[in-house]
Amino acid sequence: MKYVFLMMPAFGHMNPTITVTEELIRRGEEVVYYTTGDFADIVKKVGAEVRVIDPIFNPINFFEKMDPRGDQSFTKPPVHLLTQYMNEARLKAHELIDQVKSEKADVAIYDPMCVWGKEIIQTLGIPAATFYSSFAFHKEAPTLQRWVDQYFLPEEKQILHLFTVAEKLNIVSNPKEFQYDAEFFDHRYAFVGPLISDRQVTTDLLLDNLSKQPVLYISLGTILSNADFYKNCFEAFGDTHWQVILNVGPRTSMKELGSIPENFIIRPFVPQLEVLKHTDVFISHGGMNSIMEALWFGVPTVAIPQSTDQPLVAERLTQLGLGESIQPDQVTVEQLREAVNKVSQSEVVRANLQAIRQSMHEANPVQQTADLLQSLAQQQTVM
Repeated sequence: MKYVFLMMPAFGHMNPTITVTEELIRRGEEVVYYTTGDFADIVKKVGAEVRVIDPIFNPINFFEKMDPRGDQSFTKPPVHLLTQYMNEARLKAHELIDQVKSEKADVAIYDPMCVWGKEIIQTLGIPAATFYSSFAFHKEAPTLQRWVDQYFLPEEKQILHLFTVAEKLNIVSNPKEFQYDAEFFDHRYAFVGPLISDRQVTTDLLLDNLSKQPVLYISLGTILSNADFYKNCFEAFGDTHWQVILNVGPRTSMKELGSIPENFIIRPFVPQLEVLKHTDVFISHGGMNSIMEALWFGVPTVAIPQSTDQPLVAERLTQLGLGESIQPDQVTVEQLREAVNKVSQSEVVRANLQAIRQSMHEANPVQQTADLLQSLAQQQTVM
């Protein structure tokens, strides 16, 4: 069987699919990705084929080209830019139609936010599955509608219907208990849970030595950069009992940070899965991918949501007693210390984390997802 992945070219969207791809290939299946060059290596590493597409299909590249504000534009791009990107991506998708058709895939897997992938699949009529890297969206779900009303302008709401899609199979990479309004989603939705790789990554962090003192890992993700926030972290946790690993991302200049406390390890890139295995508390931007990884390893988290679905993820984290959240405009040194101390000392949080972690591991998400995709592909050959 042959599978084609058409995903948004962003780490939070690509990463959850990679482990499934690795499992499909282990089972003797053929997998092809259409993605930008910056993701080619991670796809090839697990044995899949790559068709490199124009960098402009990556919304970050498009926004940076059209708007000089750079990294902040992706977190909340103006509506006219978002609309322009979606229109141009859909038009440009037709340049790939013949190539995708020639793959003769049994199943195509696409990201509901990947407008160009959706355009290709609908044009060709390929049997398809959606792959949600965040909450599944249903137009009648009250909590998600509240989120839309709270965080989106009227003109932005007109765009959101494009992300409300349903195929015969819709894979959601979070557990059902984490999904808002789960009762609105029928049998076509598979809440498989986080798709975590067990492959080790080489790092210079000497992780085995970190167990000598409690580890606090801080990361705002791969897109954001916030020197003022990092300086607050220096003040809150510098020269304390914490060994702090701070992921500042590729866009932060070390010169911006000034004097760095001795108990801080700072890197532009951190192998997050490897670090989380040794982490006692995680301060995160609240991206779904990061939160799921923390839950998988049972790490209490303080979420500081920045944009998109992150406020909703952070809210769910606190509702389920799995961590704490701080609004970004309310971050202070005292708030950071208080939140970290609270989650690190809470027996309730520890118990809740243990319960959801056990449930997720028992579900065997990677195996389950590969089974579902193979079943869908086999149904197509019978028809």
